[in-house]
Amino acid sequence: MITIIIVVYKSDPKKLNKILKLIGINYKIVIIDNSYTYDFKGISISKKTKIIRSQNIGNGAGINLGIKHTKTPYALYFDIDVNFNKNLISKLINKAKKIKKFGILAPNNGKFEKKYKIIEHYNFEAPVMLFNIKKLKKIGFFDEKIFLYFEETDLFFKCKKNNIKVLIIPNIIIKHIRSSSVIHTLDKKNKILFLRKWHYMWSMFYYYKKNFNYFFAVNKTILYLIKDVIKLGVNIFLLNKKESFIRINRITGLLTSYLLLKSYKRIS
Repeated sequence: MITIIIVVYKSDPKKLNKILKLIGINYKIVIIDNSYTYDFKGISISKKTKIIRSQNIGNGAGINLGIKHTKTPYALYFDIDVNFNKNLISKLINKAKKIKKFGILAPNNGKFEKKYKIIEHYNFEAPVMLFNIKKLKKIGFFDEKIFLYFEETDLFFKCKKNNIKVLIIPNIIIKHIRSSSVIHTLDKKNKILFLRKWHYMWSMFYYYKKNFNYFFAVNKTILYLIKDVIKLGVNIFLLNKKESFIRINRITGLLTSYLLLKSYKRIS
């Protein structure tokens, strides 16, 4: 009935092991290795797990690849930096059986009180998502031009435009520890930070331009550009190298998107 999808990229093996143990051995699992050479030695891999090696194609594209290898009616995606109870999967499956007519179900990642009823038209981040494959095949899944950030927002907006329900279940709760899954040195940590800043701004403009229009997107992002230019000048004056690089990456990411260039920035 369900296939679990996990995307890894040089991820902490302890975190991967932990989430695989929580999932257990009863479900089909597809792991997309976006680093192509991830070492699974010491990882508790069940017989129902399939590993797909891939170049670093981005998280959304990684999920798409996992869905292509899914033959069940539902697919459940997990970020590996989430904490959840063992009964999470069975609870989501039971909700899916009851609701039926939905595109995506997601648990509450702390944004809502448990007492709320099911929340419709959600349009923000979701580190855990249950996909109704048949429903979403009609409109496609993630936009693979987006490497990082806004991929869920873009998909949820596409669902809304096509009258496909994206639902949050407030009484099913997870905890998302953002950007904690990759092991790195201090130098690598800074490179990943700069990469994220670049992509956040690129993807923000791309999302608004794609779903509205170019001038709407400029209007939504121009203040960020002005503030970042000012902060860059201040931090250059203060000789704050790290903060200066953060601002440079935010500015260049946004300007790249303004120029309608591809999302090209990667860590070699």
